[in-house]
Amino acid sequence: MTSTLSVGEVTALLLDERFYSNPLRPKTFYKLLYFADKELSDVGLDTDIQHFWYKFGTMVKTGGSPVTIDWSEDAREIRCSLSAAQVTLPQEEETKARLALSRALNRLYEQNTEGLTDEMYEDAPYDVQRHYRRLDKQLSDAIDDKPDYPEVDSSQKAVVDTVFDIIDTFPVDDYPWIERDLDLWYSVLSAELDAKEYRLQKALKISDLFWTIFCIDLAQRENTGLTPEEIAEELDSQDLEGRQDDIRKELQLIERERSRLYTDLEENDVVSEAADGVAFALLGPSTAP
Repeated sequence: MTSTLSVGEVTALLLDERFYSNPLRPKTFYKLLYFADKELSDVGLDTDIQHFWYKFGTMVKTGGSPVTIDWSEDAREIRCSLSAAQVTLPQEEETKARLALSRALNRLYEQNTEGLTDEMYEDAPYDVQRHYRRLDKQLSDAIDDKPDYPEVDSSQKAVVDTVFDIIDTFPVDDYPWIERDLDLWYSVLSAELDAKEYRLQKALKISDLFWTIFCIDLAQRENTGLTPEEIAEELDSQDLEGRQDDIRKELQLIERERSRLYTDLEENDVVSEAADGVAFALLGPSTAP
């Protein structure tokens, strides 16, 4: 009977096999653990790694393990209090584990974090996740002078097409309570995309707000046996529903601001047209070229 590697043991060996000494970022770490779990399974080794789908792929339960994640602005790195020397496995199993983890790391070296994310999304449970991944790339590229995804069409028309793909493939049957949020997101985002001044940062924020609402529920449905409390702990939240409600209020505020701005513009147009009419009646048609 083979051993079951804990998330701490896998992390300790992974860090030991890693070529580079710079900090391992959480986003990259989660992707690596996803593929490390697959590689270990392929060589017949079990793990206790538990993951859940969230905004940009999968996250992993690290609570109660030697693994800590520093999300501070200055650090953002993975730490493990267990060293590779402290991992006690039969020699044959450790050799197999290290080879498997080296293969996972080679994926990263060859594809970088974004490439791993794209490969991970091939396993995403819903097509809408792949469409949102594309939308995020499009908006990010359109904002950046040096786009990270030159292969992506980030034109306004392409963005609109992706928005419709998200609408068409959203799993309403599985998440009927999210349909109102989907409608609100579409209303606010389409108004932003149709505006004379197309504000890309605002469009990206609007999309991220909606996606967070959906992914809080996605995480609780698409996971490997985690409880809502365990997921909340990993997301550093005491109240997932309360967090969703707060985000909904923010989207609703954006919608109200947009409606108020639109109303003000209409009123200004009416006043301007009335003023033009009075001027025409008093002065006659303009002779300006």
